[in-house]
Amino acid sequence: MARAALALSLLTAPVVANAAAAPVPRAGQALSGPRLDVKSWQLDNGLKVLFLANHEAPVATVQIFYHVGSKDEHVGNRGVAHMFEHLMFKGSEHVPPEAHARLLKEVGGQVNAFTTEDVTAFHQTVPPSYVDFAIKLEAERMRGLRLFPQTVDSERKVVEEEKRLRIDNNPIGQAIERFRALAYTKHPYQWTAAGVIADLEKVTPADCQAFYDLYYRPNNATLVVVGDLDEASVRQSVERYFAGIARGAEAPRNYPQEPPQSAERDATLSLNVALPVVVGGYHIPAARDADVPALQVLSMILSAGESSRMHRRLVRQDQLAVAAGGFAEVMEQSGLFLVYAAHLPDRDQTKIRQTLLGEVARVRTTPVTAAELTKAKNQLSAGYIFGLESVEGVARELGLSELVEGDWHRFLDASARYDKVTAADVMRVAAKYLVDSNLTFVTLKPLPPNGAQAPAAGGPAPAAATAPAAGGTP
Repeated sequence: MARAALALSLLTAPVVANAAAAPVPRAGQALSGPRLDVKSWQLDNGLKVLFLANHEAPVATVQIFYHVGSKDEHVGNRGVAHMFEHLMFKGSEHVPPEAHARLLKEVGGQVNAFTTEDVTAFHQTVPPSYVDFAIKLEAERMRGLRLFPQTVDSERKVVEEEKRLRIDNNPIGQAIERFRALAYTKHPYQWTAAGVIADLEKVTPADCQAFYDLYYRPNNATLVVVGDLDEASVRQSVERYFAGIARGAEAPRNYPQEPPQSAERDATLSLNVALPVVVGGYHIPAARDADVPALQVLSMILSAGESSRMHRRLVRQDQLAVAAGGFAEVMEQSGLFLVYAAHLPDRDQTKIRQTLLGEVARVRTTPVTAAELTKAKNQLSAGYIFGLESVEGVARELGLSELVEGDWHRFLDASARYDKVTAADVMRVAAKYLVDSNLTFVTLKPLPPNGAQAPAAGGPAPAAATAPAAGGTP
């Protein structure tokens, strides 16, 4: 899925979609989406292509997903994946700097990009008559990018400023940074696309060239085209512009494996914050794992909307918090199941923590109700169905499913997987993953009255930035 910034998500309960706007099902009946006739093929150089015709409106989208994100960085170049989200707009062999976005906007197109832990994606939505041109531009910068020292320096500064804005000057961002560095001890999910300023300052044009040469290759990319087009014309354009690009070496995937967590981890931060927060998280399996749909259903029951268990208990009933919820942060490798509460400074954080984790403990031993189960499935399925309303949404989810889940078909089958989840499945995954020995917990509290910052508890200070998705380049 495409992710909103985690720091902002902590302040409002996540909303997948308004299930009330979807068709009303019979009792026990889950929503299901239409079948999509996606065409797929692969060029000899390894480029994967997905195409879906949609003739409901005269519009089309061209999106290219590179299988590279912040987890492909290492200590010393953290943030370079995010830099490429910007650098790819800074000129190539036949296209001047900034012209890629400008040329498409001049014909009524919309252009943007985003970076996550797992992927870097570039997308443009244009009139169908300009799809051939958009494909040509993407092929041009796949191997024709020009990495001049002054360009690298300028985009380094842009990424550093984004990091300061999203993390360093945001107490919630700092708490999440601390949380990620505590939750992961080996895996590069310790940091994300925001980067680390100390590392960014060291990144050289040669480092960027090596990163580009390794990851920006056709055999490390998936091209997705959706819109008012015919398959033959798309195949012709893709063949014309991409077939001549040479295959590269296979990208390394030997990530450090995160060892199982065997004891609870805790940290406390004292910062200048008006709205304190407590956040806990549990390690969960990778996106493709069979337990993930049940975990997503559980997340809806606990935290989606004002009728969710956490909101009802902490906000409405006990009036301990102003917001409470969580979400399953599903990633290509082991992700996190997050729960949180934001509250006024005069509330007892110990009691808030106990109540929040008490709601988690309850689902480990007591089956959820049939009504809760159906509602959660419908929320997830409604989010899927409404995602089909735009060509951009369909293409984005197809691309993310291919790279993050390993198979674009999984996007098409999402509603069916939710529908199969039972109350027993929900209780089983809660008892398996949402246990104290698998818990990382960070408490963000206001500075003491004298204004001195208290030292952070719970281990060494983080060396990683953690804003889960960067975006909005052009």
